[in-house]
Amino acid sequence: GTLPARSGPHIPLRALLPPRQSFVMVKGAALLLPAEEPLAAEPPPAAPPGQAPGRQEQHLQLMMQLLRPQDAIRLAVRLESARPRRVRYLLVVRPEEAGAEGQTALLGVDFAHEGAARCTLGMVLPLWSDTQVFLDGDG
Repeated sequence: GTLPARSGPHIPLRALLPPRQSFVMVKGAALLLPAEEPLAAEPPPAAPPGQAPGRQEQHLQLMMQLLRPQDAIRLAVRLESARPRRVRYLLVVRPEEAGAEGQTALLGVDFAHEGAARCTLGMVLPLWSDTQVFLDGDG
């Protein structure tokens, strides 16, 4: 979708965005970080329907198994899928070694369903220094 219009010049863009879940990756382990402090009068974010506790951690671990040992996930975004049961993620991946900023890639990862024990790599898009990527709607 599109972002709602700002009603005033001092409303931060972050206040208009939906809440997100953050995680940190260290040497092959993923840890979900606590939710950010909610804005005033904002209800706490609910888990996506059908998602069992710990499912995101399992998905992150399975996605990490697709990567080379020197690669790290810099960002993982769960996308909406046109197929009802399919679970899709868009990953930003880069090697951990110094000077590897030019080796960033976008990966599309698919799970057949929420509880799948394996995932597949559906897209690999290398990002060059002059690449611009715009995501709109469902990604």
